[in-house]
This record gives sequence, structure tokens and C-alpha cells, in this order.
Amino acid sequence: MCIIISLYGIIVCVKLKILFLAAILSSATHAAGKSALIPAAEWRMIRQIAVNYDLDEDATWLLAAIRRHENGRPGLEFGIGGPMNSGHRAHRYRDGVKSFYVQGYWAAGTVRKHYRGDIAAFGRRYNPANAAKWSASVSSLVARLKAENGGALPGRRPAKRELHLP
Repeated sequence: MCIIISLYGIIVCVKLKILFLAAILSSATHAAGKSALIPAAEWRMIRQIAVNYDLDEDATWLLAAIRRHENGRPGLEFGIGGPMNSGHRAHRYRDGVKSFYVQGYWAAGTVRKHYRGDIAAFGRRYNPANAAKWSASVSSLVARLKAENGGALPGRRPAKRELHLP
């Protein structure tokens, strides 16, 4: 509390309180308005891919972290196949949804085939050129995604379904 006798002191004290409150409100608004690491629409697609590929919860977190880490444009959402014009079969589409599923299926297949609970060992397979850095980043993202979502995968678990892409 401010106990000041002079009028000037009271004005300074009130200004300080206003600045303090503004700083608190600003940081609270910023924290509340912070965008999610992965948008809800992408989470729905990631969960569908994980169900279709019989990935467990741990592998689903990894798949989501791969998406966030690679963060590619349409055609490279999960970083599969290198440059866009490399001729890799995962580069079939340039639109957001078809491409996301194709890239996601390739990533999920690699996760299902090679992930055994050790992100560092998996990183040597998924990104051999920068395995240590990639693994550290993806491990951090898994932790951040879990913290952001309260430790539970967001949304409902979808039913397994066949997705037909032209």
C-alpha cells in the first residue's frame, strides 16, 4: 500500500498501481489468447490417422509432435520425402486436407513400424541427418503438447474408418 502525504505522491502511487494492473491484465490476456500448438482441425485428423494405424496414445503424441516440429506447408505437413519436387510418393497433393492425410499416413506408418517408446532411437530412423537435435525438439514438443492439453489427447477418439483419397 502507498502511504504518501503529498498530492504528487498520491498521483505517482495511483499511476504505479494502474501500470501494475495493466501489466497483470496484459500478461493474463496474452496467456489466454495464445494459440494452440496444433489447431483443433489438425488434432481431429491426427487422431483419425492414429486410430486408422492402430497407434497407441504414446505414439499419437509423437505423431502430433512430428507434425508440429516439421510444420510444413501443404504437401510437406509431416516432412515426408524431402523437397516438394523430389518425386516422393507422399507428395501427391498441394491442398490442405488430402495432403495432410497422405503425409500423416506415411508418418504414422513409420511410427508404427519403428517407434518402440524411445524418441532418440526413433529420431535416428526418422531424421538421420539431425537425429539428436530432432529428437530433443520432438521430445520437448511432446511434453508441451501434453501440458497444453492436460495430459489427455484432445477431442474424442474417432472410430476407425476408411478414407478414400483420389
